[in-house]
Amino acid sequence: MSWCWRRSAALLLPALAGAATARAQSARETQLWGLAAWSRPAFYGAGVGLAWRDDQRDRIAPALAVGTFGDGKLGIRADVAYHFLLDPVKRSGSAVYGGGGLTVAVRGGHVVPYALLVLGVEGAPGGRGGLFAEVGVGGGARLAVGYRWRKHNAPGR
Repeated sequence: MSWCWRRSAALLLPALAGAATARAQSARETQLWGLAAWSRPAFYGAGVGLAWRDDQRDRIAPALAVGTFGDGKLGIRADVAYHFLLDPVKRSGSAVYGGGGLTVAVRGGHVVPYALLVLGVEGAPGGRGGLFAEVGVGGGARLAVGYRWRKHNAPGR
């Protein structure tokens, strides 16, 4: 296990533990997204994701994208990210969020983990759904765009 992988896991585990012990989940989200990561080789794909938000500003968001690498090989990118929303109840307009986590690239049977940092903007995070765009780093410079559907006041565990 590389130093980067151990350090990334150590940083993400407290966020995941906090989400698991949250009193109630105020929203569940489903997303469709497209992802481009510019590295050697680049990755271009599309996929789905889920997210759970607490009653504060926190979101845990696993997502999966299937696509091709720049060398033509089929591949997968999987993310698990923690997002901190600056204005989670905004029902119109855009709001900014930032976050981090882990991303894993699977190419030709090889699994390579990376630390992930993102900065994003999404439409109406307090509404029923909205577009989003993210820039960040994690296995290369990356750009993600998509749409999130939200169910607010979702029951807790």
